[in-house]
Amino acid sequence: MTVSPPAVGNDRPADPPAPVPADLPTDLAWGATWPSLATFRTLALDRRVIPVVRRLLADDVTPVGLYRTLAGGRPGTFVLESAEVDGTWSRYSFVGVNSRATLTVQDGRAVWLGDVPVGVPTGGDVLDVLGATLEALRTPAVAGLPPLTGGLVGALGWDVVRHWEPTLPAKAPEELGVPEVTLSLATDLAVVDHVDGTVWLVANAINFDATDERVDEAHADAVARLDAMQRALASPVATPPAVLADGPEPELEFRTARDDFEQAVRAGKEAIRDGEVFQVVISQRLDLDCPADPLDVYRVLRTINPSPYMYYMCLQDADGAPFSVVGSSPETLVKVTDGHVTTFPIAGSRPRGATPEADAALVTELLADPKERAEHVMLVDLSRNDLVKVCVPTSVEVVDFMAVRRFSHIMHICSTVVGTLRAGATALETLKATFPAGTLSGAPKPRAIALIDELEPARRGIYGGTVGYFDFAGNMDMAIAIRTALIRDGRASVQAGGGIVADSVESLEYEESRNKAAAAVRAVQVAARLRPGPA
Repeated sequence: MTVSPPAVGNDRPADPPAPVPADLPTDLAWGATWPSLATFRTLALDRRVIPVVRRLLADDVTPVGLYRTLAGGRPGTFVLESAEVDGTWSRYSFVGVNSRATLTVQDGRAVWLGDVPVGVPTGGDVLDVLGATLEALRTPAVAGLPPLTGGLVGALGWDVVRHWEPTLPAKAPEELGVPEVTLSLATDLAVVDHVDGTVWLVANAINFDATDERVDEAHADAVARLDAMQRALASPVATPPAVLADGPEPELEFRTARDDFEQAVRAGKEAIRDGEVFQVVISQRLDLDCPADPLDVYRVLRTINPSPYMYYMCLQDADGAPFSVVGSSPETLVKVTDGHVTTFPIAGSRPRGATPEADAALVTELLADPKERAEHVMLVDLSRNDLVKVCVPTSVEVVDFMAVRRFSHIMHICSTVVGTLRAGATALETLKATFPAGTLSGAPKPRAIALIDELEPARRGIYGGTVGYFDFAGNMDMAIAIRTALIRDGRASVQAGGGIVADSVESLEYEESRNKAAAAVRAVQVAARLRPGPA
C-alpha cells in the first residue's frame, strides 16, 4: 500500500454508501492527526484510499499564499474556489499540493504519467481508463471532512465528445496543442475553511499495489507528508503587495475576422431555417501574449470576476509539457452529490449597466426579449432530457426558472434542473449524458456539434469542455469551461460565443461574444502590468 492524492469518484452514486468503520471525531484538536495507526489499520481492510488529515488554526493564510508555499507551480497542482453571485465567498478553497500521476491522451489513446494503480488499464480509450480507475479506487466518504479530499482533478476539452460519439466529424484543425483529457491524481491537499479559520492538510494513502502489505509504512508516509506541509507553512513564501505599473498591455489577436464570424452566424441561421438545428452556438477565439505568471492571471480574475467556479490548474500533456487553465465560470455542467444531480443552464445575456438604474433596465429588457426567452426555454428542456437518461424520470424537475444573475461584466438568465440518479448509474455516465452542455452546442446536439466543426475555423480545445473533479465516493462537480484562459508558452487563448437562433442579429452576436470574453482577457492584460509594490 502507498500514498496518494484527492479525486472525485464516478462510480455508483445512487447506491447507498458502504458502512464507514470510523468517522472523523467532531472534536479533532488543532494539530492532531486522524486516523491513528490503529484506526488506519482497520480502514485499510476494505479501502484503497484513506485520507490522513490534520487540522490547523490558520486564520491568516490565503489560498493563493498556500499555493505559492506548498505547490509552487508544479504540474498536477491547482486552486479551486467559489463565490456566490452576490460576491459572498463559499466556505472552502481547495489547494492541490502534489499529484501522484496524470491521466491524459495522445493519438487517441490513454497515457499515464507517474504511478498507475494496480488493476487500472494503461492504454485504450481514455474514458474507459477513467471509468476503470474510479471503479478500482472506489471508497466510501469519511463523514466530517471537507467535500473534496481526494480525486481526479483537471479538464476535459470539447473534443472529448468524439470518444463517446466517434461518428462526429473532426475536420477543423487543432491549433492549441493541448490534450482533450488531462486529470491529475493529486496526492496532497490543503483545504481552507473560511468559516472557522482553519486549514485542513490532507495526505491520501492510496493502495496502489492492491495488497494488504506495508500498511504501517503507508500511514507513516502520509504523516511525514503532513509534517512536511506543516513545516513549509511555518516559513511561507512571501508575496509582496502588487501594484499596477504603467506600460502597454498585450494586444488582442482575433482568430476569426468580424466579417467571417458574422458570415458563420448567417450560415447557422440558414441551417435553422432548413430544419437542421433549432439552435447552434458559434464562438470565436482571442489570442494574446501572456508574459505574466498564470497564477497572477488567476489572482486578477478572482478579484474582478468572482464566480461560482474559479480555478487555476497547472497541468501537463503526454510529453510532460506544462500548460495552465485559469477561469471563473458561472455555469455548472453537472454536479453529482450522494446520488443527487444538478445542472444550471444559462442562456440569455446582457452587459452590465453603468449605473444601478441602467442595470435594472437591462434586466427588464433581457427578460422581455422573446429571442432570449425562447433560447433559454429550449436549453432548459435539453437539460431535462439529458438528466432523464441517467436519473429516475419522475425525479427530474426545474426548481428555479429564469432568474437573472449578475456577474462583473455580464448578466445571464439562469435556471436549475435537478434529479436523482438511477440505481447503478455512475457519475461518468452522468457526464456522458450531459456533455457537452447544450448552452455551448445548441440543439439537437449531434447536428449542432457537426455544424460547429464546419463553421468554426479551428477546434475549440478546452473551451466548451469541462473543468472540475471526480472523487472516489461517486461524486463529481464539473464547470463548463467558459470565461477561461488557456495559457501555454507565454500565450493566452480565450474563447467565447453565443447561441444562434432564427432571428439572431449578426452584429449583436459578435458583440455578445466579445462581452463574454472580456473578464478573462482583462485578467491577462492587467496581470501583465503587475509589479511588486514598494517595500
